[in-house]
Parts: sequence; C-alpha cells; structure tokens
Amino acid sequence: MGHVTQALLVVGSEECGRLEALRRYASDNAIALTEVAESRFVQSPAEFMGEQQHLLAVLTDEQLPGYLDIAERLGCVLGVVPREKQIRLHEWFNLPRNVDEAIALACSDQPQKIDVLRCNGETTLGLVMVGETPFLDGRSKAFQNRGHSLIEQWLYRLALIWLSVLNLFKIKPFPVYLTTTRENALHTAITGLVAIENDIRGPAARLMGTRLEVQDGLISTLVIAPKSVGEYLGFLLRGIFQGEQPLAKLPRAVSFIRCPELTLESEVPLAYFIDGKPREAKRIELKLHAKALLMNVSEVYFSRGDSKEVHRTEQLPRNEERLKMIEAHLPLFTHALEEEFRDLFVILRDMARPHSTFLTLMVLSAIVASLGLFLSSPAVIIGAMVLAPLMAPIISLAMGLLRGDRGMLEQSLKTIGIGMCLAMGTAAMVALLVPIERITNEIAGRLQPNLLDLGVAIASGIAGAYANVREDVAKSVSGVAIAVALVPPLCVSGIGLGWLDWHVFSGSMLLFLTNLVGIALAAALTFLFLGYAPFQRARRGLSVSLVLLVLVSIPLTVSFVEITKHWQIEKLAAGQVFILDGKEISLSNVQVSLKGKRIVLHADVLSRSGVTYSEMKRLKAQLERELEQPIELELTPRISL
Repeated sequence: MGHVTQALLVVGSEECGRLEALRRYASDNAIALTEVAESRFVQSPAEFMGEQQHLLAVLTDEQLPGYLDIAERLGCVLGVVPREKQIRLHEWFNLPRNVDEAIALACSDQPQKIDVLRCNGETTLGLVMVGETPFLDGRSKAFQNRGHSLIEQWLYRLALIWLSVLNLFKIKPFPVYLTTTRENALHTAITGLVAIENDIRGPAARLMGTRLEVQDGLISTLVIAPKSVGEYLGFLLRGIFQGEQPLAKLPRAVSFIRCPELTLESEVPLAYFIDGKPREAKRIELKLHAKALLMNVSEVYFSRGDSKEVHRTEQLPRNEERLKMIEAHLPLFTHALEEEFRDLFVILRDMARPHSTFLTLMVLSAIVASLGLFLSSPAVIIGAMVLAPLMAPIISLAMGLLRGDRGMLEQSLKTIGIGMCLAMGTAAMVALLVPIERITNEIAGRLQPNLLDLGVAIASGIAGAYANVREDVAKSVSGVAIAVALVPPLCVSGIGLGWLDWHVFSGSMLLFLTNLVGIALAAALTFLFLGYAPFQRARRGLSVSLVLLVLVSIPLTVSFVEITKHWQIEKLAAGQVFILDGKEISLSNVQVSLKGKRIVLHADVLSRSGVTYSEMKRLKAQLERELEQPIELELTPRISL
C-alpha cells in the first residue's frame, strides 16, 4: 500500500500522542505536511486546502461528521486517525485499533468512495433512533460490557427486561405518514424506528442477523409497530434472548425496510436521536448519498452482500379501525378486526343451534357411550367421544360470554341443555333396558372428579378455541373431544337416574359441570388473548365464569384431598412387610374406597402360610395405629410358595 506525498494536517487545540506519531510517520515516509489549527480551518476550509487533495486529522466520533461534510464539499480525500477510546469509529468504519496501522491507512494513496446517510441534512455515522427503541441502542455501558462474561451478559438482559417492563403499559404508539421509494405516504402508528448506516454490530443490527451491510447504497430501517402489549412483550423477549433472526422470522411487531430514501411525517414534533444527539422535528427525512466522498478505509469495510431493496411492511398497522384501537394506548392483547372475525362469528352462531345433525349425533353417541360403560370398554367409549357434538355449542357459549352477546349466549345454553337431556334420557333408557345394575370400572372412574379433571377441561378449552380460530389445527378437534370426554359423564348421570342412585348421578354430574365450566372459561380467555374482545367488554362474562369455576372447585378440591389421602394409604399399606408372631405378611393390589364416611381398604394378603382371622384383626389394628384413623378391611388371603 503506497502513501501520499503531501497532505494538510488539521491540528486540534490539544496535542496528543497520536498526532505526534502521525508527524513521525510523515517524516519517515517523506510526506510533506502542512499544518493548520482546527479553529481556523473550520472557518474557511477551502482557503486552507488550496491545491491540497488529502486532508488528515486525529478525530473523535463527534468531530467526524463535520469533516465528512467538508471532504464531500471540497472533493478531497479524508484520512482519519481515531483519538484514544473512540470505540465507535473503530467498529463503525473498521479503522485499525493499532495506532501505526491506523496512521498508515490514513496516509494511503488508495482512497475509497463511501456512502453518507443524512437525516434532515445532518450527517449520520451510526444510526437514527425515533421513539421507544428498547435494547436497540448500543451506547449504554451495559451493552458495551455484555460480552465480557456470561454473568455480565445475563445482567445486561435482566436489566433490559426490568427497564422495559417498567415502561410496558406507558408505551403509546404515535401516528405517522411513512414514505419510501415504494410506499406513498403510508398512514400507520409506530412506537419506534431505527435507521442503521454503519452500526452493523449493535443490538439493532444483531436483531436482523447478518443481512445488514455498510456501503450498499441503502438505508436499513427497523420499524417497531406492535398492535398490543403482548405483541410488544414478545418482541422484547425474542430480541433480548434470541438475538439474530432470519427476515421471515422477525417478531410480528417489527417491520424491515431497506431503501435509499425514507420520510416520517407527523402532526406533532417527534423526538429523535442522531448518533445519540437529541433532535426534534415534525418531518424526519432520511436520505442516503451514494459514493458521496473519498475516504481512506480498509477493504473489509465494504459490503459484499445483497444490495436489493426490501419492503417488509405487511405487519404495519394501517387499517383505520386498528389505528383507532392503538393510538390512545396499546391494548393488552391484539384485537381482531371486525373483518377478521366476521366469518368466525357466522360459524360460531351456526354451532350454537341444535340442528338435526346435532340431535342425531347426541342420541347415537349416548347409546354408544352407555353400552361402553356397561361393557367397561375404553375403546367403545372413545368412539362415543368422537361422535359427540357437544363441544361446538360450548365453544359458542365461551364467545357469547366473552363478548356479552346475549343471543349467542342464550342459544348456546339452550343447545347444551337439549344435548344434556338427550344424553341423560338415552342413558337412563339403556340402564332400564339392560338387566345389569353393577358399577363397572369405567362408571366408577367418573364418580369422584377432582382438580386434575378441571386441569384437563381447561387445557381442552384452550385447544378447542384455538382450533376454531386456526384452520391449520382444526383437524385436531376430535382429539380435543376425546381428551375432555363430555358425553360419558352425562351418560353415567343418566344411568344413575335409571337406577335411582344419587351417588352415581351426583358424582358424574359434577364431572360434567367441571368440564363445562372449565372449557367455557378457558376458551373465553383464549378468545380474549387472540383479540376477539376488549377486556372491558369481556369483564362481566369472565367474572361470571370465574365465580362458577370457584364454586365447582370447592368440591373438586375436597375430592382431590381425599384422593391424595387414599394414595398415601395405598402407598403405606403396599410398601411394607408386617411381622405378626414371626410371620411375614404383605399386602398387594391395594385399593382404597369410601363407604359413607368410612375408609375401606381392599387388598390381597400374601404370606408363606395361611393367615388366621385373629391375625387379620391384629393387622387391622396395626394399620389403624399407623394411619391414625379407623378403617374397614376387605382382605383376600393368598399363599406365596
């Protein structure tokens, strides 16, 4: 690499070691330097440049924009030696950190043409930031230290999360008109914007992965435009923890534009920052001046990537209804627009009606389920679950509750009531016709619901609502029906009516009500999360659902506590060997049930010799002492050889 033979050296008010090193290099390489004080040079740069074609200076990043303007205006070559601790000049322009190498590059006779980004006519080195741009500003000390250790990286992330969450509900989108080389004054609302020129290693560029290049003749711009607090939070978490994202997988709150010109216009002044310096204007015009001036930079500084324009603006809010929703404040969840849920409402209203198909399938599924319960056949019962159409009106009920739609609510409840009567009536008739009055395992399994059943109902309600909204998962609705099992509990209640057995009727009816309330509430919350009603409108319906859920949860909690005790008793009884008069006795196939309020323990007694009645009584007494409560034993002796 050769060097120039003469240059104008601008000397600042303070001498520095790098300036002296530059003089030594010029002396060693026969470079004729003409020195001028900076205070005089900036007043009349053309006068001092004269016939000179090479301008040298030891600069900070704050001084560089002015010298870039001078170099462009005068058409001279600019050679820059960064002052001490000028991290951004090294990172943004790939200037060598080694002083001797930086001086040699500044004095090179092989300059390169570089692009210059200007914001409202002001030269921009790194980036322009408008509005709220969390974690995208690389000027903070936390960001500079983030890579020093794993602990510092996590502290940086936690600090960002904490600061962002504090301002989460204060964020207010502001309306703007966005104009690019392709978009003509697009009316939208954004919370922030970052235009990147040389800062391709900062957090904003990291979010875009490796697609950003300098000197490609284009401005790379991130537009942050969330439609809800939830969408904004998703953007924060993905940006902080996942980092680089392919363009197709950017958060929904982010749009990406790469073009040579971009303009933001607002009716009120917008606060923005140029390389950290605060500014304010109603109109922000970004323009890239391609190959604007000559500067000594290294080869690695230049782009080797794609230089095509990109306009990924489909996620920007532009519907007038949407803009009205978010301009006052960001809603908690993204609200669906009327045009987005019109078709879904038509489907849900149709699902709420008791069509002939619904009535036929209810009767058929009840017959199949009742016979499966008597046969104690899980396969037959699963077939009945798939046939049962009762999930549809419950999902409609959830939407009616959420939006306070009285018509949909009443129609859904009417259809559910008809379905319940058909299922229980059919099951009662089957119970009267079948000459068997025995509680099978499948019937017994639905007589003591607990909190775990409520958990299944809630998960199924979420899945059911989601499947009705998303066509790509609609095929999984049958799986949801199998998971929640609405018809079998109704059929057990019907069998209880046929037998006139209150215990059978009440236990299974509690299970059905658990499923009904759990599905309705979970589906309503899912629709709320997906934006099908504002929270203020949904508050009343959700409150009613929560009250019902609490009421249902009381007996479920009691039942769960009892089942937990039963499990503990079974574990205690089956997990030890009893010694009676030197004889080892153990229990297997232990099961615990209730007879009224009394605990009944069913088990097989294993020993190497017969067990007498007196030994069984002593075993009962020992178990009662360990359990600290009276029990009833039903034992089957077995001899182990």
